[in-house]
Amino acid sequence: MPRVFLVALFLTIGFYGCQNLPGAAPTPPRQISYEGPVTLQLKVGETLPGTTVAYYGKAPDGRAIMGLGGAQALKSTADSVNWTGALVLFSKIDLKLRVVTFDETGMTLAGTIQIIAQEPAPVAGVLTAQRAAEYTIPVSYTVNQGDAIPGTNVQYVGARADGAEFTNLDQYPYRERFDSAVWRGHLRERIALRLDLRVLDFNAARVILGGTAQIIFEA
Repeated sequence: MPRVFLVALFLTIGFYGCQNLPGAAPTPPRQISYEGPVTLQLKVGETLPGTTVAYYGKAPDGRAIMGLGGAQALKSTADSVNWTGALVLFSKIDLKLRVVTFDETGMTLAGTIQIIAQEPAPVAGVLTAQRAAEYTIPVSYTVNQGDAIPGTNVQYVGARADGAEFTNLDQYPYRERFDSAVWRGHLRERIALRLDLRVLDFNAARVILGGTAQIIFEA
């Protein structure tokens, strides 16, 4: 076998072998994701904020007249209504909905939502009144001692005699089981967050929290 061919063969094997080595693949961008059930209401003539999903009333045959991506669509109860896009920069929303009910005045849609915010840099602060859209999703977290609650700068310090201790929560850092823990601020510019949580359980190593996340896209 010619030496040149052998060299080329070994180089090719080496190249593809390195592609499979741990750490060889590009690191995906840092992001935070919220996923859960959602129920949305639309009045006749309205569009879901930031999307192309609209409801225009009932057709003569009794189906719902909807706008999807700039085109008209006729939908029956239980039909799918999906939309994917960005409300602000560095965000993505994926709605997978079904028609629940509709009449001459409005429509109810229900299904799931996924919200992704890229490169989050949480900062506590006041929420704005200028809102383009907002969604509330149930969340639960298990946070190890020394780690932060996702999407916040609140860190779990550990179990103390007065309860679970946190940093950057408010002036009183302790929470007993089933006490509330609320955080307001921004994930990044134009993406705000309000967490309404309860301490479900804790020990020296970790804390378990559950509640809701309200993700707000600012106008």
